[in-house]
Amino acid sequence: MTEPWVDAPETDRRKDKLDRGPFVDMAKDLIENLADSNDSTVFGLVGPWGSGKTSVLNFITSALDRSVHVVKFNPWSFDEDRLQAELYSAILEAFPRGSRKTLRKKAVDLARRSTPALKAIPVIGTGASETVREFLPAKSWDSAFQDMAETIKAASVKVLVVVDDVDRVQPKDLLLLMKTIRLLGRFPRVNYLLAYDRKSTITALAAGLGNDPIAAQVYLEKIVQYPLDLPEPQQHFLQEIIESALGPTVRKASLGTYRGPTPESRFETFYTEHMTTTLTTPRACHRYAGQAITFLQLAKGNVDPADFFAITFLRIFYPDLYERLPAWAGDLTRKQGSNRSSKAPSEDEWLQRIKSCGYKGDTVIELMEALSSLFPHAFPDNMWRTAGGKYRANDSEYFDRYFTISLPTGDMSDEAVMRDINRIRTGEVRPGGRCPETFDHATEQMQIKALKKGARHTDYDTNARPLIDYLSIAIANRPSTQDFRDTSTRLQESWLARLLSHSDPWDEPELKAFIGLFPRPESLGHCLNLNNSHSARAMAELEAMGASKTVADQTLTDQLIPLWIDQATQWLVDAWRTRGSADSIHEQFAVWNYLVAMDGLPQLQAVTLDALKDGSLTMTTLADAFVMASTEAGNYEAPASQLTLFTDKLENTVTPEKLMELSLDEPAKEAEAKEDEIPSSAQRKRFAYEEILRWREKRATPPAYGNGTPAT
Repeated sequence: MTEPWVDAPETDRRKDKLDRGPFVDMAKDLIENLADSNDSTVFGLVGPWGSGKTSVLNFITSALDRSVHVVKFNPWSFDEDRLQAELYSAILEAFPRGSRKTLRKKAVDLARRSTPALKAIPVIGTGASETVREFLPAKSWDSAFQDMAETIKAASVKVLVVVDDVDRVQPKDLLLLMKTIRLLGRFPRVNYLLAYDRKSTITALAAGLGNDPIAAQVYLEKIVQYPLDLPEPQQHFLQEIIESALGPTVRKASLGTYRGPTPESRFETFYTEHMTTTLTTPRACHRYAGQAITFLQLAKGNVDPADFFAITFLRIFYPDLYERLPAWAGDLTRKQGSNRSSKAPSEDEWLQRIKSCGYKGDTVIELMEALSSLFPHAFPDNMWRTAGGKYRANDSEYFDRYFTISLPTGDMSDEAVMRDINRIRTGEVRPGGRCPETFDHATEQMQIKALKKGARHTDYDTNARPLIDYLSIAIANRPSTQDFRDTSTRLQESWLARLLSHSDPWDEPELKAFIGLFPRPESLGHCLNLNNSHSARAMAELEAMGASKTVADQTLTDQLIPLWIDQATQWLVDAWRTRGSADSIHEQFAVWNYLVAMDGLPQLQAVTLDALKDGSLTMTTLADAFVMASTEAGNYEAPASQLTLFTDKLENTVTPEKLMELSLDEPAKEAEAKEDEIPSSAQRKRFAYEEILRWREKRATPPAYGNGTPAT
């Protein structure tokens, strides 16, 4: 659990990470030297908001010699009537208790001449205020001031009044504070250390001086004799703040990343190119890093940390752009080469979109480049197109998570998916068991999301057998009424295919038992065929190098293919024998196609011919198996007008010579189905018979030459 960042100043100089020690020593020496004089000096600690001025004030005051009495004055909570009184009260705290009574009386006398509206003076050492009795001034303001100054001088006390956050006081109160210090508080050896941002302070003073910034600057220079500019922190110190907070997370996410830029390298690049000009103060760095790491924990690991940290930067420092990004999700997550009807926005269009958020000048270009690194496919000619990784913001499946900072409704938790993968691997979920929260979710859409992520998150170099068993049983037990081409089944098969291709060979009994899990061979055929083209290429490469593939070189896929060919061939011929079976014609032709792809056609031809010869399969029944709809291959319930006999597939199953000579059994004549009527089984069989006759007649007729004369 990461501790939340709190914007609290440092008090221990040893914890300073910005190497400000030399500056602190210089300021301390200057204050001590001038504090020995009888003058009143105003020092300024100048730096932008968030630069660490309060911490440096703490370092300076703790380093001062004990002879310098430090008191702090906060002008924020006092109105005009009380401001001077509170300042005097703070000064008096630095003096020995015995001398305070006299000084307090003189301060009251002086304050009454300075602020007639003064009603109360705080009692030193208490949190209350005592009522000051009305009395008529006995002497002039100058005499009263000189009287108090002589008393302070005689006390030989060196005082440093520290006033922080001067730049955050309202313009009217800021002018009053400056006037009070300049005219009413410049007592001997009473010095001031004011902390402020120069630009903000001048702006506030100008508002009280007729909106004249030049006059405000001159006014400030008259008040502060020694402005000490806090040195800008060197970039490597600021980078260390970011690195210490976020570095471990992006490094952990980069472990095991071997292709493309890692999250660590991508974040380093984004920081260097897009963050450094904005994260220029310690507060900005701490504020950003604190929010980035805290909100990442709310996302629960379902995002890419480098992308999340980059988008968090946009959310904090460019909120108007961040708020518009979800509306542009379609364009930002556009895939290269996607067949979308809409045209991808051009570079000029992106520039105009960013300008519409209120940004101008170079900022527009910088923000477009930042978006380009996060969403590479959305921008033309982008050098980041090959950047990969998991959970990326440019992936439409994960995009919303970067803006909801949680799991969007209807999404599947990657954490839950990885947990169930681990449960399967460790045996907590046994073969035949279920994972109802993920891979066996009751909602198909959620199941699809889980299966996609399961394949993505699997470590294929780890023992694959538990996952193979889990997926194989799930696929094999698919209800016969379920479409074998549905998305969830195909995702299961694709995942299984990858597991098989990464597995070492098994013993023969294991292979046979595995094949036996699939009484309907289409699903396993799909898995093996997904790997088949890769295996064929690998074999060709080995043969080109003069090598022979040994058993040790084989994958599990290579072992299973010949066994599957045996099973699939027998299953298919049996399905042809019993045309009235429930086996889908879609499924039969899928198996036929896989047999062809995996070089199982010679075996299919041999077994088919044997069946034709022994009479267990007739030529007409076989032809009927190749009748399909021309517009949707394999649609058994196609209207008569769409039926066709796929003779090319038939010729590859039984050679043309055999098709010419094998006897046809003529089915009973049936009335032809109307064009929009679904043919019966008998009508389809009659259609197949007549199509074979036409095919034979066409084959028996010699081709004619161009002049119409038959060939001799």
